[in-house]
This record gives sequence, C-alpha cells and structure tokens, in this order.
Amino acid sequence: MNFLARNARQIVLVDAALLMGGVLMTSFNLLLVGWSVYAVGHVLAIGAFGAIAAYFRPQMDGWSWTGLLVLEAGLILALPQIAAIWQAYYQTPTGALMQLPFQTAPIGHEAEIVLWVGLAFYALAARGAKALPAGVAWIFVIAALLGLVAALADVLFVTAYWWVLAMFMLAFGLVATGGNLEAADSAAEPSATT
Repeated sequence: MNFLARNARQIVLVDAALLMGGVLMTSFNLLLVGWSVYAVGHVLAIGAFGAIAAYFRPQMDGWSWTGLLVLEAGLILALPQIAAIWQAYYQTPTGALMQLPFQTAPIGHEAEIVLWVGLAFYALAARGAKALPAGVAWIFVIAALLGLVAALADVLFVTAYWWVLAMFMLAFGLVATGGNLEAADSAAEPSATT
C-alpha cells in the first residue's frame, strides 16, 4: 500500500496517457494498436484507482472503500471483453468494424454497468469523505453517466460511440487527480520541515 501511495501520481498519469492514447488510436481506426495500448491502460487502471485510494487512505471511509471495490470489480469483469476484442483485431487487423466492450460476450453489458456505477459510487463517496477532490469527483460522475448511456445505447437508441467520450472524461479525471496529488505533495513538504 505504501508503494502505491508513494508512486500514485506517476501511476495515475501514465494510466491516463495509455487510456487516452488507446481510445484516440482506436477512434482513428488503428484498431489493433489502439486496443493493445488501451488494454495495458485498462489493466493499469486497476492499480491506478488503488493508488489513489492508498494516497488518500486516511480520509477513506467505509462507503469510499465499498465504491472502490465495486469499481475494481467492474474493471476486472471487463478484462475478458477487452481480451476478446483484442483477439478479434489480431485475427483481422484491417477492415474490421470497431467493437466496444459492452457489445462483447459473455458479460459485456453487465461488466460495463458495474464499472460505470462503481465509478460514480466511488467518486461520490470519496468526495463526501474528502478522499477525492470535489472537481475530480464530478468529472468521474460525468464519465460514469456517459459510460452508462453508451452501455445502454441499443436500448436508448443513441450512438455507441459515447463510450469514447466517457473514456476521454475518465482519462481527464485521472489527469486532474494526478495534478492534485502533485499539489498535495508540495503542500505536505513545508509542514514536514517545521
């Protein structure tokens, strides 16, 4: 836990770069490369949210930990879908249609719903416990709402590419979090010397 807390800023910012880069390349139809980068970012997101919680551990309460567990469960449940998409693009690297995690068997919709509900739950609970800056929490809530709209796209008759926007908002929230972690480190230094 101490390792995650000490390196939280670096983990979070690298994860944000991987997620944003992967989604951006995928949206430009560089499907195999984009999903390869995104897959690494998705796996690192499991550690990045753990690092954020480790950094703010003194402020985390029971609701924050519960929200984090739901979010982590959603990230883990989405791994088989990401692997299936990557494998499909590996076999057909050009001329394939873009697939999204909620469109993939066996539990695409369910995993996406757990992921986005978990993100909103964690953001709001951590905001209330002062374990996440308020602005960042609202960015995560907006990302979660966009992700839920994308996951229910076939029901709501909206475009599925709202998922791309949701992932951009998630990455933007991680960048904002990384910036706040840096500010918290700078603020802690003078008090440690007095």
